[in-house]
Amino acid sequence: MSTEKNFEALATKDPSALHENFAQWIYEKTGVRVDIKTVQLACSLRMDFQSSPENQSHLAERKAEAARRKKASAAAKKAKLEAQLAKLKADLEKVDAEPAAKVQPAEKPAPAKKAVTSKPVAAKAEDKPAAPARKRTPRKATATAPRTTPDVGDDFDQNDDNEPVKPARRTRRTAAPKAAATAK
Repeated sequence: MSTEKNFEALATKDPSALHENFAQWIYEKTGVRVDIKTVQLACSLRMDFQSSPENQSHLAERKAEAARRKKASAAAKKAKLEAQLAKLKADLEKVDAEPAAKVQPAEKPAPAKKAVTSKPVAAKAEDKPAAPARKRTPRKATATAPRTTPDVGDDFDQNDDNEPVKPARRTRRTAAPKAAATAK
């Protein structure tokens, strides 16, 4: 059930308030004055244009062109990678063809010495050979007297004058209003 729209009849209609408001909004946002009739036709016919056979064929052409470009790009990338692979194989054959006598085995590096970091070294110590690091031994247990707490007695809440000690203030005092201070 295909109903053909009469586009000429749509073009003869008057623009609605929405089309006028849209044209005004376009002018405010872009600074371009557009014809209200053009705005009306663009709003009314946009969906019909998108589904039209003309637009669909144009979209199919664009899709085919993009696929063709993608295929050409993949082929060029493949050719570049194959050229790099051929060069690497040629280099490998060159290395294999060289006599083994020219290749000397690498010397083993000297074993690393342990660094002594217990004390900073003075400038004069560079002249002297470093002393070998000593192995740490566990400490021997020594007999010590048990710790005792000092006897504070019963006056821990009083100072030396036998006056009770006030606890430290935990809140900040606020200044008295000036009117109350001058009234006294």
